[in-house]
Amino acid sequence: MLLNKYIIKTSDDSLPAPQALLFFFTALGIHDHSPEGRNLFEPATRGLKLSYRHWNSEREEFTGYTHQEFLRAVHKGRQTTLETQINIKSDGEETRRKSLWYEYPSGKPIEYLEEDLREDLHIVNLYEGNKILTTLRQDEKTVEFEMELKEEPAVSFELLLPFLRKNLEQIRTSENYLFTLYLPALAIELENSALPRSMSLIQMRIRSLDTVTWESELGDRKAVWLEIFPESMMLRALLPKKKSHFRFLLELESPRHILQFEEGGNVYTLTALESGS
Repeated sequence: MLLNKYIIKTSDDSLPAPQALLFFFTALGIHDHSPEGRNLFEPATRGLKLSYRHWNSEREEFTGYTHQEFLRAVHKGRQTTLETQINIKSDGEETRRKSLWYEYPSGKPIEYLEEDLREDLHIVNLYEGNKILTTLRQDEKTVEFEMELKEEPAVSFELLLPFLRKNLEQIRTSENYLFTLYLPALAIELENSALPRSMSLIQMRIRSLDTVTWESELGDRKAVWLEIFPESMMLRALLPKKKSHFRFLLELESPRHILQFEEGGNVYTLTALESGS
């Protein structure tokens, strides 16, 4: 099937089928229907560059880097803020590229492109109102899918991080902050398997943990840990904690950079930051 490789592959290693859902928890956004939810980025983020180091704590092994940059760009005749991301393995091989265009200056998401260079796989999400149009191309095969998001907020994974930054104060003051995670590629797999598309909408909970002082070569920064996991006890029972829970360390001061991200035995740490204009 076209999407099998995509669903069970991570950026480093293949995973057995029972862990397929983990890939979506750690690799693919929020499409908030409220007016204030549309402005996801401030103009100050243009020119920002960040680098994250990948470390596997179980194998005690460096596994690569992610380089991220925010630029001003014209996309299909529109002024946009472009977010680019490149994943590089420890041997220098470039494995994955991601591009996300936001309308400037509103910050409304327009289009997302992901390219898996090893699998010759292209994923495109187009955002039209409360609909997400997904196209996946691999080799000579193409699959298209459309989902209307009725829940508020609903998630099409690539916008999760700006959502966390924008809503951090509400998350910190809420005992049980819930949102719906939408998984487009999983929705297509469900369609091919004659299973209901609704299974691709997964309710998640965010728990605000301790406030800490993060010490690094970039200086000391006040931050808070956020733990994210499925609300469903059934999913939590099917997936062990290390495969269904993940944690973000968000800086408290604006623009609230992601300082560290943990899932399973993998840790992604901010190691370089160049501020934008």
